[in-house]
Amino acid sequence: MKKVYIGVTAALSISILLFGCSSKEKDVKEEVNLGFDQAKKVEVSSVNHPDVVVNTIDKQQDINTFINKLKVDKWDAAEIPADAKKENVYKIYQEGTVKLGESSNKNEKELQQVATVTTYKGISYIDVEIKNLNLNLKVPNDVSEYLSSQGQQKQ
Repeated sequence: MKKVYIGVTAALSISILLFGCSSKEKDVKEEVNLGFDQAKKVEVSSVNHPDVVVNTIDKQQDINTFINKLKVDKWDAAEIPADAKKENVYKIYQEGTVKLGESSNKNEKELQQVATVTTYKGISYIDVEIKNLNLNLKVPNDVSEYLSSQGQQKQ
């Protein structure tokens, strides 16, 4: 009887452990969004003319569409080819964080740049910079095409 009790306890412990690990892996995969879901504005500039904004995405519905089309969960870390030529720069802005001791004015919406995404001509690679962290990533072809099309539009 003692062996059966130990066997059931061991099997139950292992199954709980495995279930917990698979749950954490799923949560991590779903949580990879780099904070883009809190974006309030995206400015698109050409690398050749970084001071000229060719497209601004600032309506919440358009921002949500933009974030969904990025398919962040499908990005993979990769080395960008040496001969790659930069194409567009996307500056992503969020509302500033209210710090302890500051008043939160709902009417004042000061936006701060939190990330920069740089695309490359003709290849499905991007460079993401968030708080001095620089990531080189390979993205799906449709994401690359979508980003290129956003750099061509004017609003």
